[in-house]
Amino acid sequence: MSTTFGIKIPSTDEVRPIARRVGVGKGKVEVWFTEPLAELLNDDVKVIAMDNSNQGINTIKDIKEHILHKKHEKIKNN
Repeated sequence: MSTTFGIKIPSTDEVRPIARRVGVGKGKVEVWFTEPLAELLNDDVKVIAMDNSNQGINTIKDIKEHILHKKHEKIKNN
């Protein structure tokens, strides 16, 4: 299952995609920013699941934590 996450631009009410979450099998997921500047946003900025349910990701902080966890897994396995 995959989900695109976006943020709402207040001046236009447009929702712009900033991240993806994709299931890669065996209960594992990968999460990454599709918009590099998004990692500079404050942790408490709310994100919107654009094409699926939010699956526990509600803020920029949640996305950063998923990405950081994945980096730590890679380091641990090498």
